[in-house]
Parts: sequence; C-alpha cells; structure tokens
Amino acid sequence: MKRQLSYLVLLMLLAACTLPELEETEPPKTEKLSIVSTVIVTTTTSKPVVTHITTTSQQPVSIVIEPEHEGGYERKLFKHWSDADNDGCDTRREVLIEESLIEVVVAGKCSIEGGRWYSAFDGIETTDPSTFDVDHMVPLKEAWDSGAWAWDPTRREAFANDMSIPESLIAVSASSNRSKGAKDPAEWMPPSEDFHCAYLTAWIAIKQHWGLSMDQAEHDVVSALRISC
Repeated sequence: MKRQLSYLVLLMLLAACTLPELEETEPPKTEKLSIVSTVIVTTTTSKPVVTHITTTSQQPVSIVIEPEHEGGYERKLFKHWSDADNDGCDTRREVLIEESLIEVVVAGKCSIEGGRWYSAFDGIETTDPSTFDVDHMVPLKEAWDSGAWAWDPTRREAFANDMSIPESLIAVSASSNRSKGAKDPAEWMPPSEDFHCAYLTAWIAIKQHWGLSMDQAEHDVVSALRISC
C-alpha cells in the first residue's frame, strides 16, 4: 500500500514538472469614450458681419451688420433741399413736382400751383403741398448712425438730396412722417400694409447703394418681412 502511494506521489511530481508555464496576459483594454460637447457661444465683437438679402429681382445685395454708431448727429450736418441743377427749385419742390398725380404749374421762385399728392405711408391725399413732408426714406439720423458719420460734408449733402433711387425721397403726409421720425423698420412700418414691400425694397436699395450698415434687429425684421413680398 505504501509502495502504491509513493508511486502515485512520484507521478504527481513528474506531472507538475512537465506542465508548461502559464503566460502572464494583460487584462483586455477597455476603450474610453471621449464625450465631446459642442457649446455655441454668442459674443459681441467689433467685427462686422456681411449679410446677403435677396431682392424682388432675386439679386442678392450685401449689407454689413454691425452696431449703430452712437452720438454726434445734427441735422445741419446734412445740407438738404439744395438746388443742384440751379433751376430755381430745391430738392423738396423737385420731389413734389415729380410726384404730383396731376400736372402742376411752376410759377416764379418755384411756387407750385395745382397738383394732387398721395401719401403711400397712410393713403392720405391732398391738394395742399404744405400739409405734406418730403421724407428721407432712410432718415438722416439713421444714415448717420449707419455709416454717414464717417462721410465728408459733400457726400452727406449728396445723400440728403438723392433722387436717383425710387422712394429715396418721398412726399407723404406730415403726420405719418413725424410718426416715423428716425426709426428703422424694426421700430416703425407704414400704416398702409400695401406699401410694406415697396418700403422695404427702397430701404434695402438705399442702404446698399450708399454702403450703409444695418444693426442686427433691423436686419432680422427686414429679412422676416421680405419673405411675404
């Protein structure tokens, strides 16, 4: 019996000696997921942004979006109602003559007789031009705040008397013109909704032609309202 046990022990020892060594293995690597969160930060910078607004002709125009210039405006900085062609009629009277629904008679010192005018802002008609104002579609103060502050006096005078763009200067009822004041489309639109699209078209054309900027609120409102035109 003892011999059998000794023999068994001997076999076990031999088996242990012949077993291959176990290789040390590294534990499987666990991939770590990198979670990247995107944060959109809105900052206020002095760098202007250029926007593209599509007009009714589907031709985009480029206008800079930037905060308005603050301070320094005086109406006298824009020489207005000049007589550029020296015909005796200043720009105000030129607009009234051009926009009368019927032919007017121009007498001495460019006094206007006859005529009838329609205010596109609010639908009012008159035969008395003294009850109408000639409005700068883009008000002089708005122009100043949007870039005209950096112009020389000659360029400001040219802007204040510009008749090259339709509705750049427009005869309207005094009440509607004074209601508008120096407001942009984000702050005021003509009471007559039928004129909204023409109003916005003229506003964009003038700003683009003269290189004037828009502030963000102005741009957003103009863009939104243009969708329905």
